[in-house]
Amino acid sequence: MEAYKAGLRCQDVNSGLRTFDPSSPSLTPLKKTRLVGMAADLAALVRDTPVVSDMPALEGVAAGELDIPPTSFDSVLNVLERAELVVLTRTSGGEVAGLTSEVPYYRDLYHVLGENWRERRPSQIEEEIIAVVDRLAAGPLPEELLTDEVGIEESDAATILELGKTSHLIKVVSGDDGAILYSPFTAFEQPDVLYSLTEQHGSERLLIEFEKLQQRQGLAVTHESFPLLYEAIARGLLLAPSVELPEGGYQPFAVLPYTLDQSLLIGEKPVLDKALAVVACVRCGEDFGGYSRLPSAPAAINKLLREGELAPHSSSRRQYRLMQNKGIIRYGPDPMPWGEWAVPQLIDTEDNRKALRIALDLLTLGETMSGRDSAQARKVLASDARYLNPLKTVAANRPRLQQGEEQYSEIVAAVMGYGAT
Repeated sequence: MEAYKAGLRCQDVNSGLRTFDPSSPSLTPLKKTRLVGMAADLAALVRDTPVVSDMPALEGVAAGELDIPPTSFDSVLNVLERAELVVLTRTSGGEVAGLTSEVPYYRDLYHVLGENWRERRPSQIEEEIIAVVDRLAAGPLPEELLTDEVGIEESDAATILELGKTSHLIKVVSGDDGAILYSPFTAFEQPDVLYSLTEQHGSERLLIEFEKLQQRQGLAVTHESFPLLYEAIARGLLLAPSVELPEGGYQPFAVLPYTLDQSLLIGEKPVLDKALAVVACVRCGEDFGGYSRLPSAPAAINKLLREGELAPHSSSRRQYRLMQNKGIIRYGPDPMPWGEWAVPQLIDTEDNRKALRIALDLLTLGETMSGRDSAQARKVLASDARYLNPLKTVAANRPRLQQGEEQYSEIVAAVMGYGAT
């Protein structure tokens, strides 16, 4: 496997391992892959930040947003330093005091980290799970062909399947001739294929729900309002960031980015992840504005791109916390000398502008549906607005499956007709 693809898939595998308890012994066989994957996440975070002087703050963001345990933070920094992606400054006692970013654009980043992964001599299990995730991202595969087509050892297959299923990197559905393996990355990286096959093979009810999504990207999905979309998210067939609610539930916002370039969907996932966070944030404000409803989500994004800031109001900090947590905005002071409101200001970087433009493209694909107000919706905005990426959303929604896989198995099986690339 080429270095670029190895580095890319290390990050993808780590996105699944982020659903594990960090102390889980299940992570031990994949520790080198996980370390390089965490390094890719941190590199993407600091790519547009030339100098970081507040290392405790960076460590806090890494733990809260990237699931990098504090016990692993220094090791991740060492990976980036060894790969010459950052320059670290240290105190006389050896403690890291600052960081200068030299992170290149994503293709070069993944190439460098893929070479670093190779130099670490990953275990056979690590090489095999990287190969399996890469193969299944291209399309589903009958379980009986896994060892022959991917080239993994028969003795390792059970371990790889168990790790993959537990991390939601590998999903299983029943086909006419046995179990079919697929990956959520098939849907994430090839949404146009899934959309086309849903039109051909989906039930009437599923088509009706997909039509609602087509009309409104960033659709707030609940098990009660859109049961089949909700379960498509849980089965890894539909891209959906989500917001954690105070009582412990999750509010997914479904997205079907079938118009986006595949190079972005595959090779620039950190930018796409920021765009999805923007979609979730502004849909909260537009649909659920229990504090100050957004009149138009696209208008708010256009204003940020054009003027670099949004007009403040009493709930700005709550309403835009997701975007702050993802490093897209900061809060400036109230322009009024006596004022106490926070002004959402764009952190003007290449990645942030690209993420905002992607979010704008997604939000303007369909027609606007009327907003609504509810007690639960207000809780979304009032919460700490912890963002879950799409793969963690799959794990979060998994226990509520009720519709039965027959709604989706024909679609998954049909994807195999497109062949692996």
